[in-house]
Amino acid sequence: MTSPPVSSAAAAPPGLRNLSLDLLKVVMAAMVIGLHGGFLRDVNPAAASYFTNGLFRIAVPTFFLINGYYLERLLDRGVWPWFRRMLVLYGLWMLIYGPRWLRPDVRPLEDIAKDALIGFYHLWYLIALIAAAFLVQLLRWRFGRRSGPLALAAGMTFAAGLSIQYLGNFHLIPNPAVDDWLNTVDSYRNFLFFGFPFLAFGVLIARFEPVISRLSRWYLPLTILGLAALTLEWGLNYHFNRQNSVFEIYLSLALLCPMLFLTVKARTLMGRNRSIGLFATGIYLIHVWVLHLTYYVEMGDTARTLIGLAVSAALAPLLVLLNRRLPLL
Repeated sequence: MTSPPVSSAAAAPPGLRNLSLDLLKVVMAAMVIGLHGGFLRDVNPAAASYFTNGLFRIAVPTFFLINGYYLERLLDRGVWPWFRRMLVLYGLWMLIYGPRWLRPDVRPLEDIAKDALIGFYHLWYLIALIAAAFLVQLLRWRFGRRSGPLALAAGMTFAAGLSIQYLGNFHLIPNPAVDDWLNTVDSYRNFLFFGFPFLAFGVLIARFEPVISRLSRWYLPLTILGLAALTLEWGLNYHFNRQNSVFEIYLSLALLCPMLFLTVKARTLMGRNRSIGLFATGIYLIHVWVLHLTYYVEMGDTARTLIGLAVSAALAPLLVLLNRRLPLL
């Protein structure tokens, strides 16, 4: 969920950024904590499922989409400094979480190697962002600014990830080995089938922004339609496959996430301070350590979620200050 180090408003004067998108990041970071903390799981199973396996699933695709929107500007200026910065960021946070994953005394070496390659827990997002951005760059080298190949690749990879998710969750392939692979989270939640499509959607929005902006009156109605579609899709999955209702990719996200992004971006709140965006990034990156420590105290999942959010939000400003010395955000 780390944003490229560029202005948050493509059409804004130098130094200005759209703070409404930074505030959206804060909300999305809170959703991720709710997802990982099991919000309402100790209160009502159906409500918990709707939030953690439905509504909160908009967070990560939206982060990819926001980064894709700004990535388009980076590609025009040269993206290699951003790649180096992101690799350093990934390395630093993998070290910070080292006590959780780098444990050869209790974990198989293949699990440690896997985490090092694709990221520990939520840090998969960082390495997926890097790999997805590199794929966008490869397509740009091959096809230039032609958007057709990018849109086609994004649609195909999204459809592939969605198909893997549904085929696995509903056990539609009788072969046990194939079914096991389809139900492995890494088979669909990765840079290719998850990160790249939404990153590409953001790039395409940036490219066609003048045309898309003419339809601004439809942003909010389409966002509401997308939310209704997500609720319906979650409800059908929960009803017909309650024992395996965990979904990360929904068809409705292809409508809801872009429309939510456009709706919020249209509410321009301009400013020069990057602290809100960095604050959101800090919440996302530190929250898994915070939630881990809460397990030493007996409490319900809802209380754990709220405490995790409060403590993460309290620690995030410290990370913003430390970021002046180390590239932590």
